Amino acid sequence: MNMKKILLLLATAVLMTACVKPADERTRFSILGDSYSTYEGYVQPDSNAVYPYENIGLTGVEQMWWAQVADTTGWELERNNSFSGALMCNYNYANYYGPHSFIRRMDNLGNPDVIFIFGATNDACAHNLDEPHEPVVALGDYIYSDWTEEQLCDFRPALAYIFNYLKTRYPKAKLYFLLDMNLGTGGVTEQRRAEFLASIHRIAQHYHVDCIDITGIHKSQWHPNVQGHKDIAEQVLDYLETEGV
Repeated sequence: MNMKKILLLLATAVLMTACVKPADERTRFSILGDSYSTYEGYVQPDSNAVYPYENIGLTGVEQMWWAQVADTTGWELERNNSFSGALMCNYNYANYYGPHSFIRRMDNLGNPDVIFIFGATNDACAHNLDEPHEPVVALGDYIYSDWTEEQLCDFRPALAYIFNYLKTRYPKAKLYFLLDMNLGTGGVTEQRRAEFLASIHRIAQHYHVDCIDITGIHKSQWHPNVQGHKDIAEQVLDYLETEGV
């Protein structure tokens, strides 16, 4: 083999090595979510409430939407700070979920490259315990600065506050809001669902946060089942593919 061919082979080997991302440089993602993303043993802190997915057929964490996304992309889970039943806003629903809102957990996501925010179902569905069909979380106004504690108990100001905080606290992270377009299946009126969906799209656009609209999720007991998690994963992966990820 002549010297020219040897140099060409060496150059090719160096180039291929440079294109392989070291394990410690894998894309790391965190989740800020509710029951759709919880799985026992895979939430941080481990005191977070989890949904008993085995009741609707899930038998392993590999069936979760985010685990399927990680398996396909090669990404690594940094932190899953999801809490079953949690609202995004600070409304103190049932004196239990309020202290565990998205707002009160969003400072604990580690050091991610990507953040998936998956919520709003509980905000839309939370109801007066004495009158099951009476929603308790107000939409509120579109407010993008100088939020008050009272305003953060309403959905729109709270979502804006969350996006603003995440972009400031994790400036290098790419944000994706996963939006269940059938938000609050069976638990809210069509008008309320439409108002929530429009509000999320508008606020996400204001903060330049990518909104992944998730449709046709198969559910059991109002939660994604095995097929439902596959539905979510496929749509997230399709969206990421359009971005060249």
